[in-house]
Amino acid sequence: MMACCLSEEAKESKRINAEIDKQLRRDKRDSRRELKLLLLGTGESGKSTFIKQMRIIHGAGYSDEDKRGFIRLVYQNVFTSMQAMIRATETLKIPYKYEQNRSNAMLVKEVDIEKISGFD
Repeated sequence: MMACCLSEEAKESKRINAEIDKQLRRDKRDSRRELKLLLLGTGESGKSTFIKQMRIIHGAGYSDEDKRGFIRLVYQNVFTSMQAMIRATETLKIPYKYEQNRSNAMLVKEVDIEKISGFD
């Protein structure tokens, strides 16, 4: 249907629809840049306090360079924790249920924590 044949109401609806589509594309692009962090811990372990402190200290947020640094630290912490669990599994002689898990554990054990920059 050609735009010249549309009623004013239809033109307005089309314009609003285009604006909504544009905003959805913008939101999708922005959400791809976001990283989410899952804080786990028992009750009263400081999860909420940690978030509050980050908001107080950094208010408006972090620079892209700071974010990249934090991403590296989080990945390093994740691998350090996984390696500790693997060592504990070996120390306690806990068998792996599936052989693939043993292979995966060996891969994780071989990761040099200092060389981690991200999950690329």
